[in-house]
Amino acid sequence: MQEVIIYVFLLALFEFYESSWQRGATFKEIVANIYAKYRQGLFVFFFAHPSFIYALYLGIKFDLTNFWFMSLLFMKFLDISYKLVLVKKIEENSLHEAVPIPMETPVPLWMSYLNVFLYPLLLFLAFANS
Repeated sequence: MQEVIIYVFLLALFEFYESSWQRGATFKEIVANIYAKYRQGLFVFFFAHPSFIYALYLGIKFDLTNFWFMSLLFMKFLDISYKLVLVKKIEENSLHEAVPIPMETPVPLWMSYLNVFLYPLLLFLAFANS
């Protein structure tokens, strides 16, 4: 059980890192931060999401195939995919097609860090039900 707590805590740290480089006061600032990371290089962009790589590692190492773990991977995959769609739309000057809300919409600080609690909880449930 202590190992599981360490794995969950490490995922929370990775999520905190991801949230820290993405956060902004408005949706426009968040998208700008995502695009800035992408402009540093595609590999830099992918390695800026260590929680996805870490989750894949844990899934393979512990043969996690239950609903909770698959939900975690699916949501992480959708998150990264949507960010790539945003980047592509920025480069095409058609960001309005991919964003259903006004860009000046304020984003509360707690919302930027919601993933720090959600994904580790899913990982804990995945271990508890394996």
